[in-house]
Amino acid sequence: LSHETIACLFRLFASAEETFSHCKLEHQFNIDSLVHKHGLDFYGYIKLINFIRLKNPTVEYMNSIYNPVPWEKDEYLKPVLEDDLLLQFDVEDLYEPVSTPFSYPNGLSESTSIVEKLKHMEARALSAEAALARAREDLQKMKQFAQDFVMNVDVRTCSSTTAIADLQEDEDGVYFSSYGHYGIHEEMLKDKVRTESYRDFIYRNAHIFKD
Repeated sequence: LSHETIACLFRLFASAEETFSHCKLEHQFNIDSLVHKHGLDFYGYIKLINFIRLKNPTVEYMNSIYNPVPWEKDEYLKPVLEDDLLLQFDVEDLYEPVSTPFSYPNGLSESTSIVEKLKHMEARALSAEAALARAREDLQKMKQFAQDFVMNVDVRTCSSTTAIADLQEDEDGVYFSSYGHYGIHEEMLKDKVRTESYRDFIYRNAHIFKD
């Protein structure tokens, strides 16, 4: 591409990088900053270059632009210059960090470090999938438990009513005196709290238990 040139406002250059550098140093116009400022993608960058080629705006005007940008129309996708090398420049390169010497841990190369990162990301993804599976399993268990619990409460209610009706007066004293121990009271209170908690959960999440 040594025989090809890129047009700036006043000069021709052999590469996009040289053009950007010239615009920044000589005209205080930073293409890089403009791309980041407006978050331009591939098509946005092409429209920007063609807009500048077509309108030949001042640096002051370009630096003062805020959204919405004036090059949004699709008409700016049409090249102004034939074989414009600036349009062939990969705008994603402007989003990459500047290359600096970097020492990877444990003597790893860059490619090895990337592989390690990918493995770490894969492990996190698998862990997330496993956690989701466990959550679904727990939800199913809770749903089944709640259904069984409701059914058992109904059965126990009927059974308890019959049993209490059959108790003799002298049997009542023996039966209830057996609950005088503190530990039994504690368990009964815990059961009551658990029962009310389950009941409240079922009421708040009735949609889960609908068939």
